[in-house]
Amino acid sequence: MQSIDLSANAKLNLALSVTGKRADGYHEIDTVMQAIDLCDLISITKSDALRVACEGIDEQENLAFRAARLFFKETGISGGAFIRLTKRIPVAAGLGGGSSDAAAVLTGLNSLYCTGVSSEALSEMAVSLGADVPFFLLGGTARARGIGEKLEKVDCRTPWYYLLFREGQKLSTGEMYRRLDSADYPKPDIDAAVEALRQSKPGDFLAITDNSFSALWAKSEIEELLLEAGAKRVLLSGSGPTRFALFDKEEEAERALRAFREKGIECLMARPAAEA
Repeated sequence: MQSIDLSANAKLNLALSVTGKRADGYHEIDTVMQAIDLCDLISITKSDALRVACEGIDEQENLAFRAARLFFKETGISGGAFIRLTKRIPVAAGLGGGSSDAAAVLTGLNSLYCTGVSSEALSEMAVSLGADVPFFLLGGTARARGIGEKLEKVDCRTPWYYLLFREGQKLSTGEMYRRLDSADYPKPDIDAAVEALRQSKPGDFLAITDNSFSALWAKSEIEELLLEAGAKRVLLSGSGPTRFALFDKEEEAERALRAFREKGIECLMARPAAEA
């Protein structure tokens, strides 16, 4: 096999609680992440050198490039790869696009070069690249604790449909955490949220869930319109700026999508994605 094609799914934070700050400056979180079918496309071809082609993103700053470089270093493989990355996930949106690309590159190179690196070893590489990267090796629905590296599968049977929209530009994630340190922010009960998902009690989950970073964002006029259109809740993903509306009926989500696009409001529809 000389090449491999993969997809790298985005994620949503169905609930997110920032639980504290560690002595090393990192923040502890407790979050429920959901992989969705919005994805980047990745093509990896064996090569003598390492190169990543992605329009609008500098190669050296690309997390996919760093993931490949780390993989070759850890495995001792002398070859390289040409990686073509087609971005569909908005950049710097709280959807984990870069982290998902990195996870896909790790798994893709492992398959392409038949190296047989264990899932545990891949996870160790992943966490060194970023807190969200290990989740994308797992996919589906999962609870993440610590800085995001402690993962636990969650059996989520509620078939949500999501409408994603973006308002405003966020600062760096580090700056968002610094601002949160001096803010009064919500800390949703993730234990209760996970239990509600496992017991298929969407009403209980919707009453519990929130995102600590919502304290840093103003209320959205689009949010009110989505609730009027049948959305059950509107939440923030990651530290923003992407927000998403949860619908329990596909036809309502599709109707709202058409109506918003007719008004010139840019939004995307997504569904839960299968496990990796």
